Amino acid sequence: MPSFSFLKSWAENFFGFVGALKTGVQQVSYFLRKKVSFFLAKFGWTKKNDFAQHDQILVSSLSTKRWPQIKQFKYLPQVVSKNELWLLRITSLIFILAVAGLLINGYFVWTKMVPAYSGVYAEGLVGTPKLINPLYAPLNDVDQDLSSLIYAGLVKLDKNRQLVPELAESWQVSADQKEYTFILRESLLWQDGEEVTTDDVVFTIQAIQDPEFKSPLYVNFVDVKTEVIDKRTIKFILKNSFTTFLENLTVGILPVHLWQDVVPANALMVDYNLKPIGAGPYQFKSLIKDKLGSIKSYTVESNSNYLPHQPYIKEITFKFYPDFETAVAALKNHNIEGLSYLPPDLKSEVEWRTDLQFNILGLPQYTALFFNQKNNSALKDLKVRQALAYAINKPEIVTRALKGSGEVIDAPILAGFVGYNGDIARYGFDLIKARQLLDEAGWKVGVENNTTSTTTFEVNNAGVRQKDKQELKIVLTTVNRPENFRAGQLIQKYWHDIGVKTELKIVKAGQIQGDVVRERNFEVLLFGEIFGFDPDPYPFWHSSQSTANGLNLANFNNKDADRVLEEARQTVDLKVRHDKYIYFQNILNAELPAIFLFTPKYIYPVANKIKAVGNLNIALPADRFANIEDWYINIKRSFK
Repeated sequence: MPSFSFLKSWAENFFGFVGALKTGVQQVSYFLRKKVSFFLAKFGWTKKNDFAQHDQILVSSLSTKRWPQIKQFKYLPQVVSKNELWLLRITSLIFILAVAGLLINGYFVWTKMVPAYSGVYAEGLVGTPKLINPLYAPLNDVDQDLSSLIYAGLVKLDKNRQLVPELAESWQVSADQKEYTFILRESLLWQDGEEVTTDDVVFTIQAIQDPEFKSPLYVNFVDVKTEVIDKRTIKFILKNSFTTFLENLTVGILPVHLWQDVVPANALMVDYNLKPIGAGPYQFKSLIKDKLGSIKSYTVESNSNYLPHQPYIKEITFKFYPDFETAVAALKNHNIEGLSYLPPDLKSEVEWRTDLQFNILGLPQYTALFFNQKNNSALKDLKVRQALAYAINKPEIVTRALKGSGEVIDAPILAGFVGYNGDIARYGFDLIKARQLLDEAGWKVGVENNTTSTTTFEVNNAGVRQKDKQELKIVLTTVNRPENFRAGQLIQKYWHDIGVKTELKIVKAGQIQGDVVRERNFEVLLFGEIFGFDPDPYPFWHSSQSTANGLNLANFNNKDADRVLEEARQTVDLKVRHDKYIYFQNILNAELPAIFLFTPKYIYPVANKIKAVGNLNIALPADRFANIEDWYINIKRSFK
């Protein structure tokens, strides 16, 4: 509401204007009567004592209206003096300024600055889109980024990593945590204009549950039943309480009217995987391919039907690059205005740009070395795995590979989450211990000498260890990201120092999932996993997740660990859950299917022209778009 001082000022200006106008009209009328009457008397057309009468008659004959007409004002110079004319001009100017002041003052008091629906933005991504489909998006960061913009879930994570409604208007949870009832928003529309109903929700969940669709989200909806109450109300019924179930409902919903006739076996080949139709904040507009058929850019536009409101930025174009060096060069040369992730060791390339904001996002991610014991028999020996762990200098990796932009970890649950164990037994940097363990495992340094009846080894600390005439060799695979490459080089050196011959294999970002992760085509994998909103280790370490579509990269199989992970999912008591996760991590630490290295900081550079980004905590890289509908570039004034 406007202040009292403004109202007082407005009233004073208004009545001052009325007074000035009245005075001006009186002066004009007076001078007209005086000058015209004098002119008539001079030529004898009236008697002197009839002056007033003829004055009034003549003036009235000029206009029958109470107020002067505009055309009459052109005669003013003929009937008033110069001083009087200047006085009238000044009075008019004061009037105009008073009115202008009122309008300007009112404009700023009665309006406010708001985002305008306009502007374009270009962001770089490393990799290429393959399946922009919520059923498969978790397998590829690029797909997940685009899917999060085009599709909408029942709920979503906001910029504070809190679950808030998206397609849902509200929901209720039963006391036993086994029934979740959702009510959809009114007037929800797909991007092709069709209505969104609970039938779409049922279809999506059933598709995830169908093994023929081969969705990696299958485990999240095992033993979950759906019950449609009406076209806006749906109930989920769980066999057992599931503490992270609500987070699972952030999955994007598919339109049944477009997907119901798709045969599950053909789901990966339909056009909707690259030209999708969803109900999210942005909709597909166009894509550009090169001569080899690879997608070079992908453009989405603001969805006017999105609720609670249409996104302000009109258009976003994503450009794809094979590696981060090329992507950072594009950011440096102004070919893009933002980058999905800026590796710490490449920040110096662009930190001089004052037109960029470097957002530091909290991301629940850890990077570890995952052992595939099936592909390298030497790794089946616990002492070998322990030796490899003791040989690694984790603080040096954080300092040199991440440029200090990360923290050392020793377990898969990070500080600040349920189940964090700050007292877990650590494999600190100890080369003497590492060499001792390899000796105990029968892997000796040097070359076998068979000139005598007894096999001996010529000790050489720089040599490769051998056992049964076989060298201790490991292939270390990682993705082509600067920090991973540098970390891989350091690990290669650490293992060489204890006599383990290590080959470093670098795989392109766009190929790591399909060629390496899905097929478990590695011996040791240096890789990062993101556990999301909830630290539930089940998807990453339960034996059921050892399949190609699962996330148990080390193929870890332990019945005791399986049991405790299942029990932790079913309890709503945070203390009980915490204790079970502690127990699980102790099992993991003893079995050592992986070496946990560090958790990185997530740097997200965006042009300063993009306002309201400000995410501080995210569960997935795609969550940097959690409040994308509120981002804006231009502003305008609107009435309050």
